[in-house]
Amino acid sequence: LRRTLVAASAAAATALTSPPARALVQGNPPPTGLRSYSSASPSGGPRTKQLSEEYLTDGTAAMSESVEAEVLPRDAYKKLDSGVIYADISKGSGEEVVPGKRLNVQWILRRSNGYFVDSSAVSDSVPFIFTVGKGDAIKGVDEGVLGMRGGGTRRILIPPSLAWVQGIDDGKPGPLPAGFGPRQQMRRVMTLRADVPGEYIFLEVKVTKVR
Repeated sequence: LRRTLVAASAAAATALTSPPARALVQGNPPPTGLRSYSSASPSGGPRTKQLSEEYLTDGTAAMSESVEAEVLPRDAYKKLDSGVIYADISKGSGEEVVPGKRLNVQWILRRSNGYFVDSSAVSDSVPFIFTVGKGDAIKGVDEGVLGMRGGGTRRILIPPSLAWVQGIDDGKPGPLPAGFGPRQQMRRVMTLRADVPGEYIFLEVKVTKVR
């Protein structure tokens, strides 16, 4: 258990501090206003978006005022019995998140290798709105947000078995990546890597409203 937690914690830190050359974007391009650049593929195919370290550390425009740049110590991460791992990036001062509360959440989605997939900022910072424990969110999010407070930000590492097991289509539990490319990336994770030891889906969430 300890080895799994340490490995996942190290992977999360690596994902946030990878040099720009390794920060390839798979899915939607990062939100405008954050530095990025492109490079042609050796085969002459479509350009591959690359993401600056500023984006990896600052997160989306909606979350950039927080402290995502801090590398969290390994002992900051906690593992739930279900396999979900989380660490608080910043603790909020608002109302506590408990089952039955309705939340507005801003989010950033990455694969376990640190590749950016999508974020709420790509869709004009429209929040993911759900009621905790009602089935509107994937199980890993339902479990991972418990105990947060309004205004807080948390990094959640979710096993595929607690992610989009019902599918990644409109109307399914979220947050859902937008568009064919990002959804296809997550479909591949769910179908090809679901049983790979140490495979996690990385989500950083900020609770902007609790009611």
